[in-house]
Amino acid sequence: MRESKAKRYAIWLVPALVLILAAGYFYNLTGWLIFDDEGEYLYQVWRMTLGEMPYRDFMTPQLPTFLYGGLAVMKLFGPTLFAMRAYSVLLAFLSGLLLFAAGRRHHSTLAGALAMVLFLVHADIFKETRIFRNEPIFLFFVTAAVVAATWRTKDRRKHLLLAGVCISLATLAKLFGLLPAGGIGLWLLWDAYRRKRTIPVLFQDVMFLTLPVVILLIAAFAGFSWITPAFYDLVIGHHLNQGSELAAGDVATSKLSLYWEYFSFYPAFVSMALVSAWSGFSRNDGRVPWLWQIPSVLAFLFLSRQFGQRHFMYLLPTFSLLVAWLLADAFQGKYRKWGGVLGAIALFLILMPAIRQNVDRAGWLDNQTQQLLTIIEENTQPSDVILSDDIGLAFYSRRATTYSGAALSHGAITSGQITGEILIEEMLDDNVALVIVDSSLLTGNHIVFLRDYPRFHRFLERNFVYKGNVRRDFQELDVWVRDPAIPYDAQDHLNMMVEDGSPFGDHMTLLGYDLPVGALAPGDTLDFTLYWQADAPAENYWSVFTHLISPDGTLVGQHDKVPYGGVYPPNRWWPGQVVDDDYAISIPADALPGEYQIQIGMYDWITQERLSLKTKAGQPIPDNQIILKTTVRVGP
Repeated sequence: MRESKAKRYAIWLVPALVLILAAGYFYNLTGWLIFDDEGEYLYQVWRMTLGEMPYRDFMTPQLPTFLYGGLAVMKLFGPTLFAMRAYSVLLAFLSGLLLFAAGRRHHSTLAGALAMVLFLVHADIFKETRIFRNEPIFLFFVTAAVVAATWRTKDRRKHLLLAGVCISLATLAKLFGLLPAGGIGLWLLWDAYRRKRTIPVLFQDVMFLTLPVVILLIAAFAGFSWITPAFYDLVIGHHLNQGSELAAGDVATSKLSLYWEYFSFYPAFVSMALVSAWSGFSRNDGRVPWLWQIPSVLAFLFLSRQFGQRHFMYLLPTFSLLVAWLLADAFQGKYRKWGGVLGAIALFLILMPAIRQNVDRAGWLDNQTQQLLTIIEENTQPSDVILSDDIGLAFYSRRATTYSGAALSHGAITSGQITGEILIEEMLDDNVALVIVDSSLLTGNHIVFLRDYPRFHRFLERNFVYKGNVRRDFQELDVWVRDPAIPYDAQDHLNMMVEDGSPFGDHMTLLGYDLPVGALAPGDTLDFTLYWQADAPAENYWSVFTHLISPDGTLVGQHDKVPYGGVYPPNRWWPGQVVDDDYAISIPADALPGEYQIQIGMYDWITQERLSLKTKAGQPIPDNQIILKTTVRVGP
């Protein structure tokens, strides 16, 4: 009797919970625009509504399920941010309702309601599903796949077939969709072992799961590769190239750190999920099919690309159900009095930090983007092509970008998939009218991570007019505008006045420098350029110091900095790249006339330890600094 009352109460409670959660999700839904990945995806789907095809007409590593799902919504409602974000929210809630159905079927209505709430209140879900990106549709199909595979009906193989279709669609939204398939496969193996199923029976179960995955993925990949041969490189190559230079040991070590980092983010939630998994395994109850999803995360150890906490999101449906099961047992079990108290405390510890984060995030307001859009509109025409580090600015201003400019991601640039030379060629072909570069040292900016960024920067300086820097929250956006009256000059001009050749450490060389011709007066600024080259990245984040020494040996001025204002340090110097770095030293107003020398060296800005310098013959150089052989004349 008590259980039936609890069920009726929970049934009425679920619609109320959905409405409350929906109110939180839709509150100020479009108040914040500065999401770099979202801007990229919005731009790409917008171009698709204009008849362009992904992979062929613009570069993207995104997969068809995500792109064409977004296309359907944008075709229906137009290029409106609210519609695209509401679509993501709807997918998140559908995932939550699937969890409710699974919890209710395998345990109780209360377990289902708790699973839904834990999932939708989780800070990662709230963060990633209130914007238009691939996680919401990926999570929906992952959740649907695991729910279908574990539903436990007489039509088991039909459900495995449905799970396989959902896994295919999840994988065609995000390649990590294959990880849940591995978790389902592990469960089938364990279930066959426990039930003493024969190999032919197990084989048939596995085939019902995997056949739709294989058929649909092969059909999709073959079809798009036939239409545009670049499909494989853009999608698969994009992910395989990231971190491919790392040794297997380094990859595994970084992933072990990642596991601990994720646990430290959500200690109560993850701990309870693991406890529930062990309890379910010991009791052999309905949690067993779900808990086999957890070992699939070990695949990260063998993947070289960088990961963050959002890459664990495919486990959140499993974690939510496992924790909900444990809490429901506490609330409804034999010792429900004390269990209810402990369960309430645990629920509080899990939900309150997430709610605080979600309330803070829901209150974000963006009043800075319009300033950038005004600059773009004042300096370009609607038919002009622009190149922007934040591709969302191209979407919001309704300006096209170049082929590679549609996918300026950190991974594509650091892997060498996009280089400065490629961007320069596209800029020439499309007659790019405006370029926006994020020069902040605190963000995941893109263009400054080009392997040949100095070459790209020299091209900008020669062909564009610098309009200044605009602060947009955490971004520092340099705006460069093209003067159409000046013809493009694609040559890389390096007018180095004096050759040097001094070695710096094992891999760097000071090629030479430019110094002003003629005498300078006291109070002037000494502007000069150093030219560097490396045959391999340095092992340290070196700063360069430049000292101005008077005729009597006194230090009268200096300029210390990491090359290119900190965005291109020696530990990122790509072999063969010429790094031209500008310096400016103020000459004191009371400077004595005469010949001044310039001393050059490098040091670790944290430890202040200087880089050891040696001559070409291998002899140590005093004070680990060289003196340029050309002097600077001050005074008459």
